[in-house]
Amino acid sequence: MNSKFAVLGSGNGARAFCAQIAAKGYNVVMWEPLEATDDFLRLQKEKKMFLKGDMNIGGPITGFTMDIEEAMRGAEFLFIVVPSFAHEPIFRKMLPYLKDGQHIVVVPGNYAGFRFRKIMGEEGVKAKISISETASMPYACRIEKYDTVMVFKKKFKLQIATSPVSDAEPVLAVIRDVFEGYVEFIPYGSLLSIDLDNINFTLHPFPVLLNYGAIETHPGEFRHYMDGITPEIAKIMAKLDEERLEIGKAYGIILKETLSQLKMYYGDNNASTYYEYVQSPESPYVDLVGHNIKGRYITEDVPGVLVPALLLGRKAGCTVPTVELAVKLASSLHGVDYIKEGTTLETLGIADLSPEELKSF
Repeated sequence: MNSKFAVLGSGNGARAFCAQIAAKGYNVVMWEPLEATDDFLRLQKEKKMFLKGDMNIGGPITGFTMDIEEAMRGAEFLFIVVPSFAHEPIFRKMLPYLKDGQHIVVVPGNYAGFRFRKIMGEEGVKAKISISETASMPYACRIEKYDTVMVFKKKFKLQIATSPVSDAEPVLAVIRDVFEGYVEFIPYGSLLSIDLDNINFTLHPFPVLLNYGAIETHPGEFRHYMDGITPEIAKIMAKLDEERLEIGKAYGIILKETLSQLKMYYGDNNASTYYEYVQSPESPYVDLVGHNIKGRYITEDVPGVLVPALLLGRKAGCTVPTVELAVKLASSLHGVDYIKEGTTLETLGIADLSPEELKSF
């Protein structure tokens, strides 16, 4: 296999993907979307990237560039590994350079496939490409230094879906090859199923929203999972997750409980609540300090994960009071109308699609 890979992004996950691909001996180019920092200039010179911790692999990188055309030129597989708020501006920068036969993989998806297709249609781009989404990152990781990413814990398995479905097998074969021996990728039936099976939906909002005072009092010390998920908060998280499953059923999709996903990702045990799991040896979150009260667990996940699911639920006639509560509480605390400012069905171009059309997108 002589595939050329491009990784668009330069954060924790993007650098980890570069190291993962390089470890297999493939040529890979990383695109820096922001600025030429000292770290970036050093990477351009030394051309290497490594993982350490739960994984110890890496290798030479073909190149580091701030020119997206250069990064995309000749690339068959393009991994977009950035926060979801950066998806649209990056998609628009990619449009002039898309070529037939390219495969776009967005990690994690967060409704990226719908958004990308909508933008392509608006701009009249006819390139025959596939778009895949993963449900999450393959690992919990942080940049330790310019050329090294610390992997706290890798997932055992991770879901991926591809549109069109006819391209699912070749995409799955390549990504399984890249992650062979580390993370097993399992196919999902549709982009919508991937988007609704995002564990951040359940894990992120309430441990922030219901611990506002503690987070403000102990900035930089409050552990989102270990401190934020108490037995009582775990109960409302379970209600939130139940409503997510109901939204899936309304569209003919059997989703996986978030607790079951955690066990699939990081290891099975006898935990019956989120509180029990995050306190267990299998949890990857032991001392992970959370973000502040206006961090991405709210500012990204409420408008980008909860809001589209809520609107899909309303469209299907679902009653989802706990989802409504989370969005309203976040909006009130932040002084932002997250439904108005968030990812709506109109911004995704799917407001007029039937449940069957959404499921088969």
